[in-house]
Amino acid sequence: MDNRKTFCIAPWTHATVHTDLTYKPCCYSFPKEQYTDKDEWWNSEYMKGLRKSLWNGERHPDCARCWKEEDQGSPSLRNNYNSLFNKFANFKDIKESVKNNFIVKTEPVSWDLRVGNLCNIKCVMCNPMYSTKIAEEDEKHHDQIIKIFPNKQSFDHSSIVNWDTTNQGKELLDNITESARWVKLQGGEPLAVKTVRDFIENLHEDTVLNITTNGTVLDKRLLKALSRLKQVDFSISLEAASNANDIIRYGSSWTKLEKNILELINLPNVEVQINHVLQITSVFYLPEVINFAEKHNLHLNIGILDQPDYLSLSACPKDYLVDMYKSIVFKSLHHPKNQYIKSYIKQLITETRFNQNHWQEFKKYVKLLDTIRTEKYSSVLKFKGETYE
Repeated sequence: MDNRKTFCIAPWTHATVHTDLTYKPCCYSFPKEQYTDKDEWWNSEYMKGLRKSLWNGERHPDCARCWKEEDQGSPSLRNNYNSLFNKFANFKDIKESVKNNFIVKTEPVSWDLRVGNLCNIKCVMCNPMYSTKIAEEDEKHHDQIIKIFPNKQSFDHSSIVNWDTTNQGKELLDNITESARWVKLQGGEPLAVKTVRDFIENLHEDTVLNITTNGTVLDKRLLKALSRLKQVDFSISLEAASNANDIIRYGSSWTKLEKNILELINLPNVEVQINHVLQITSVFYLPEVINFAEKHNLHLNIGILDQPDYLSLSACPKDYLVDMYKSIVFKSLHHPKNQYIKSYIKQLITETRFNQNHWQEFKKYVKLLDTIRTEKYSSVLKFKGETYE
């Protein structure tokens, strides 16, 4: 049996814990089954069935995002996890689980922790589930939002747990500090969560720590805690390498962000990666993000925004997508992990179909943000002859 195209190590070694303290096999998977107890989840019928499918060469439907990325020629999360967690996995235990109805006796050694929605900025493509700032804005301007988007569902603020204020979150962090060998921290903005400092300080020094961050929060205590770890990987989100980033990632500061990135790349145990969310504004700013990454010899990881659809590439008139590709096709890419960019963007543009309804919804969204925010979203848009009144 050849399962190389489906096998994923994550269901045997990994746990993603979401902002509401529910357990998932990875950050791409949102199964119908909900578990808030690790022991009930880890060898549940769902997890055993997932392991069985991937082991037997079947494309499990909950892994659809990885299959789509692989079909498009892009490295998927499955590919990345198989590479990342290979050195932490006990393959004897994996083979034993196959003989034992796919029950795994050992606990996860890798953890993706979404430590609540506490955040210090309001990204245009984000939502209340991942940002307290947006949740506050959503509540304050509810009537205006509903007037422009009458079908928008109200957000259930009680569904979010900030790990600073719950015993369950603190206990989870305390319980895994010794056994965890790979940890990814996400939010919200994970470095805005006070208990995260304590957690990092108590991690085993051999733990590989990955932090997905907006890059605006960096202090002496954090730098000291990071210095004792063998390896720290920063994934810093960047939508523009200029002040336009301050509008798209509203409340950010490009001056501070650039300073923090340059400080981090000079630390001996730290590796920095740039994350870019491919969305409608990318047609104007992806080229400068590529330039920044290449200038500082940084890997640029480009993800695709699917929702909301009015910010996705399908909302963008085709001419602008073509112009974006023309602006990058002749760029010299030197970083080995950035070689995929041109072919990846070309394929996405080829497959993207312009949706007039999405475009109209986008213009309504621009009008909304320009109404409720001081710095205008429209100020970073370069669509010729368009108004958003």
